[in-house]
Amino acid sequence: MAKILLLDFTQADKDRLVSEKYDVELRQTGWMTGLDNPLDLPYDSEIVFYQIGGETAAVRPDLHAGVHETLMERARAGTRVVCFIGDGEVSRLTNIVGPVDGLQTMESARADAIVFNPRAIFHVPFERFKPDIAKAFRLLPETFGDGVWEKESSVNGKFEFLAKTTDGAPVAMFIRKGQGSLLLLPSFGPKNVDIVDHILKDKLPLGPEILAEAPEGWLEDDDYAFPELKVLMAKRDDEKRKFAEVLADYDRQIKDLKTGGQEEFHRLLNGDGAALKKAVINTFRYLGWGRVVDVDQYWKNTIRNKEEDAWVIDPADMPVEAGLRKGELVILLARGGKNWATDDECALLQKYKGRRMQEFDNTRMKAVLVGNYFSAAEAKSRPNPFSAAQIEEAQKDGNGLLTSYELFRAIKAEKENRISKDAIRDQIKLKTGLITFDI
Repeated sequence: MAKILLLDFTQADKDRLVSEKYDVELRQTGWMTGLDNPLDLPYDSEIVFYQIGGETAAVRPDLHAGVHETLMERARAGTRVVCFIGDGEVSRLTNIVGPVDGLQTMESARADAIVFNPRAIFHVPFERFKPDIAKAFRLLPETFGDGVWEKESSVNGKFEFLAKTTDGAPVAMFIRKGQGSLLLLPSFGPKNVDIVDHILKDKLPLGPEILAEAPEGWLEDDDYAFPELKVLMAKRDDEKRKFAEVLADYDRQIKDLKTGGQEEFHRLLNGDGAALKKAVINTFRYLGWGRVVDVDQYWKNTIRNKEEDAWVIDPADMPVEAGLRKGELVILLARGGKNWATDDECALLQKYKGRRMQEFDNTRMKAVLVGNYFSAAEAKSRPNPFSAAQIEEAQKDGNGLLTSYELFRAIKAEKENRISKDAIRDQIKLKTGLITFDI
């Protein structure tokens, strides 16, 4: 477990992280204690979280002025430093992390007038905790236009802006420090510790990855070859061209296999709206369910609100009208997005099920939400998008919450002969709350 240092956080914040099994130490600066004592930073700290703000004691402005030399030396060796800036006094920042090129007396910006870099790795926690921003300071005197999210600095290297005010002043930015980094963030007040927990729990990288070491043999590349070597390289290239037609034929076969089924199932992982709905319906049909009805198609000639996306009706030999009233019915909703599932989306399960029970005079029904949430992230790295309260409510109502990635995993397992279609169908019918497959 990484060694973690909390600087100017509370004992309650430390206890919270210790309860999560993190290896945490707590230190206080003289701004918090009012004492002009040396600040001893643990040598083995791999990540330092510094919280600037709150009432301060009357201490001299050059307090801890030498600390930044030690801390930045460790940063260059790999330590990561994260600052939550809740006070505009520059010395409280620079005395600890060192000078920042262009940083002057910081002015407070309106927290509700902040836009986030859509490509930044810190985008998700920013969006989630934006309502909790307590203080956001303009870190540089100049402003930057739309689409400009970085600046070269002769002193600090490149600044990567993670957030700006609506008029273009940076309020959060990342600075590379050798093997380590410095991250300057707004203050989220009491939620700072939640941001800390988010970074640690999700192992959030705090900046772009350092370039990987060059592979062995890179000096053999054509760019570094003398003429006599280039002759041999040219012969090698001739041999490669002889296989080009064979390789192209393999590529065509691979493409045919993908378009013949693989891509349709991939839409469970990258689809949204109509594409996701189609992928969900096709997947349930692939599972050999009795009858899967596209609700929009069924009611296409009828003027009415088409609420749910599909019906799965058992048994298959009954007409749809009879199956809706006398058969077993699974109501399907397909939803997606780049963040968590909302309470409103989950509430639609019971709402639509209740309406269909009344409309068809049939209580043998279950509703299942198939969600492609956190769709911008790689599927296997996505967290559970459903809250504990949403799962509990679905369980009480006899409904199901199923991620599209879990459904894809089940299909992949079935193709690998690790589970049968019958077993997948049975688990969808029987399980309530969060549905996961025994694979």
